Amino acid sequence: MKTTTSWLESVPSLDTLNLREVQQISRNLLDRLAEDKGLLTQLVDQIPHDPERLANCRVTLLLNRLSLYQATDRSFEIRMNMNPRLDNQRLPHDHCYAFSTRILTGGYVHVIRRRTDDGDGPFSRTDLAPGIVTVERPGSAYTLGHLMVHQAVMEPDTVTLFVRGPRRKPLSNAVAEMMPLRDSWPTPAQPGDEPAESRPATLAEYALMRSYLVRRHLID
Repeated sequence: MKTTTSWLESVPSLDTLNLREVQQISRNLLDRLAEDKGLLTQLVDQIPHDPERLANCRVTLLLNRLSLYQATDRSFEIRMNMNPRLDNQRLPHDHCYAFSTRILTGGYVHVIRRRTDDGDGPFSRTDLAPGIVTVERPGSAYTLGHLMVHQAVMEPDTVTLFVRGPRRKPLSNAVAEMMPLRDSWPTPAQPGDEPAESRPATLAEYALMRSYLVRRHLID
């Protein structure tokens, strides 16, 4: 199902290695979308009718997310993140793509680490040095490249908009010795399934996420 939203159709591609350009495009996109409650509502409401977006709504060991908009022709996806798992927030990790985030509600302490190894592939705790620590609040926004390692220690009611670019490496990485215990991972969607770090959200979980956003007056 194609979303009929004229200004989103004109957002430029994020398939560039120029991180400043990624930041400029993404910031304009996220600022405009954050102020467009009607469009946010439309995007959330269309998810059950779009199998691709529904399959990409996830329950993960860090948080839950909705896939709001997919622009495969321009190499980006817009997500909405919420329901942080508070015990699992201290895990240093990177992403296999550049991304930008804008905080809608709540906030967090954001820690960016500096790698002291060759910067390629998996890393351990001893490969990381202190970097930048910031406090993110509603309206805050930032962009990180795929080589950056970070942690976001979130408040319980944190909701963010998130836009990712194309994959730049095969896998994302996290500090294995700091991985949360399996009993804190998402509950399996079906009885008998094994716990997973990330799995597709069920329709019931989508409905709960939608209600969560309505109660916080982010959508109608």
